[in-house]
Amino acid sequence: MKSGKVMGVFFISVFAVGGRSGLAQEFRIPVRHDHALRSCRGELVITGEEIAYQTAHRHHARRWRFSEIQMLTVASRTELIILTYESGRWTFGRDRAFRFRVAEGELSPEVGAFLLSRIERPMAMALAAPWREPLQELAARHRHRFGGCQGVLRLHPEGVAYVSSDHPRDSRFWRWSDIQGIGRLGPHQFEIATYEPEFGGPTRTYVFDLKTSLSNEAYDFIWERVYRTTPHATEGLR
Repeated sequence: MKSGKVMGVFFISVFAVGGRSGLAQEFRIPVRHDHALRSCRGELVITGEEIAYQTAHRHHARRWRFSEIQMLTVASRTELIILTYESGRWTFGRDRAFRFRVAEGELSPEVGAFLLSRIERPMAMALAAPWREPLQELAARHRHRFGGCQGVLRLHPEGVAYVSSDHPRDSRFWRWSDIQGIGRLGPHQFEIATYEPEFGGPTRTYVFDLKTSLSNEAYDFIWERVYRTTPHATEGLR
């Protein structure tokens, strides 16, 4: 994924912490936590078991074990959203989401890969997919409510990625377990239903206009992995 920024420079501290299980990574990320009217500064600490928000504002400090996170969204290289099981005081009982913006530097692909290896609940990632070369690529437009953005839909053994060339914030990659369902509206249209919360609806669906057709073999490959009905093979997709 390219955005005109230098990907190799990050101001995020990474430590190796000794323990009974050997070395474990710990990421410390300076962030700003957005409130309804204001914000506060602090630090996100990501370990092998939890994510903690440490701040001088005690009422806003939090600690979540990975099992307590309902949905994790890395919306961009500088924004992370944690949807919890906590009822929001000012959201009429809806589950509370905590939005953090990176105060210095950017989130690295290493942070994304680390979270992917620890969190089993659904995730949405706008970072570069930490996967090998795709089995297939399709030029595509992602439809927005008004207009759309240009990019490439990539089919990997591990999941599906959309990389936007003109709107990097709209890029995503999904493991198979992050996809709620798929649909094909003809050979040149494809949709992915995710677990991302959607304003005005339960979850977000991504609709893509494909500039080359999606083959039956490729669609069946995706379908089998999303719904996990049969053993998988990758022959015929290269």
